[in-house]
Amino acid sequence: MTDATAIPINLFESDRDLVVVAPMPGVEAHDISVEITEDGQMTLRANQHGAGQERIDYLLREWSYGPYDRTIELPRSVDARRANLSFDNGVLTVALPKVLGGVPATLHLDDRGNGRGITRGHVGSRGGAAAD
Repeated sequence: MTDATAIPINLFESDRDLVVVAPMPGVEAHDISVEITEDGQMTLRANQHGAGQERIDYLLREWSYGPYDRTIELPRSVDARRANLSFDNGVLTVALPKVLGGVPATLHLDDRGNGRGITRGHVGSRGGAAAD
């Protein structure tokens, strides 16, 4: 198994949401998970695809397949249970509603069979299984 690749992110906020955008080439929507803890840590994870890539004798390698793993500290409290997640063209977008006290959750994208995964509303909670 290879080491996890750090995911580059963009983080911005609107009046209502914190938004995290992260490219994840080589993964499928159903292999992505997002965990937000009570202390405001957000972890993005995805399983590796492109089996055998580590055995290729590269002449030039400027990007890597996953597995992907990145933990960041969120600058505001969010309600993770009401998060909106989307994955399109290899880019994950997580919109997290801002609140006064943080609400933790573990989130997974649906795989709708079309390369896109979109989840809205309550999709799981820390310490429990994610809802389908």
